[in-house]
Amino acid sequence: MNEVPLVLDVVEDPTIRRHQIAHRLTSVERRLMRHFASRRQLVVCIGNIGAGKSSLVKLLAFNTGMNALFELPDEGFEDHILSDSALWPLLATAKQTVKRTLSEYYGAIDGFIEAQKRHPEGSPDWVSARHAVEKGALGIQHAYLDLRRMQLLAFPSLQHSTCIDGSPLADRYAFCEVLHRDLDISYLTADALDVIDRRLDGEFRGLARPDLLVYLHAPLDYLFQNIRERARSEEKDGVVLAADEGVPEGLARLVRALNVRYERFVKVLRDTGWYDGPVLRIDVSRVDFVSNVRHLIAVYEGLERLLAPGEQLGLFS
Repeated sequence: MNEVPLVLDVVEDPTIRRHQIAHRLTSVERRLMRHFASRRQLVVCIGNIGAGKSSLVKLLAFNTGMNALFELPDEGFEDHILSDSALWPLLATAKQTVKRTLSEYYGAIDGFIEAQKRHPEGSPDWVSARHAVEKGALGIQHAYLDLRRMQLLAFPSLQHSTCIDGSPLADRYAFCEVLHRDLDISYLTADALDVIDRRLDGEFRGLARPDLLVYLHAPLDYLFQNIRERARSEEKDGVVLAADEGVPEGLARLVRALNVRYERFVKVLRDTGWYDGPVLRIDVSRVDFVSNVRHLIAVYEGLERLLAPGEQLGLFS
């Protein structure tokens, strides 16, 4: 058996003929369905805003029989929990809190950007706007940590395997790093970052770690296109940039900075000791698993290679 790689990039198999697609897709889906039903594994999807994390989690939930837990309410599609319906309202309430807090946070960013343009640094209006951003930045991190903790506490009680959209580690080592270090002025203070670190260490060290990390990435122009097209309400309010980006300025700044942080994210997890397991890496600008069946097959077979290499040999075909 070939050694399982620690990081695997998804690449389309160009040898698949058209008449083979249905068999190849349903075969790998069936093998994954049996695999995920027979054990309790945790798959976590991470990546920049607009990379398609929730889309992949939806496909995994309904095509391979996993539980699916999301980070924001999605009209017409909510958490998919196979065994414990009592958890759904608790998680739904936490997601609504995240959505409301996220909208308030983006509004505070847009307000501060306007204050920077209209008022001199250090003036009362400028200081007030900055304090609102700092409060919002810490508030959204608390809201996400509350949701992530609830999800990870629920995971061991669920039947079958589970896929989660987002991670507290991405919140800390991508988002928090950007908010504290990478913007023109720090939105997350050193004291606030220390609060987040203490929560992460105190509340998450003993919780479940992923069996597989799926990292979705893409160039900035692709991410901005996705953000424009999906037009989430909490992302579209505010000052809009030029037509080549077409998203609120505060959100655009965040996406640009996050792309740099995510490029080094896996190494940071290794260095900090939070995660040393396998990583499936998907360039979503090249691997369109939503509308290209051959690409979806490549993603599923990548998952199988990292999580179930023995089953990939065709034991369930």
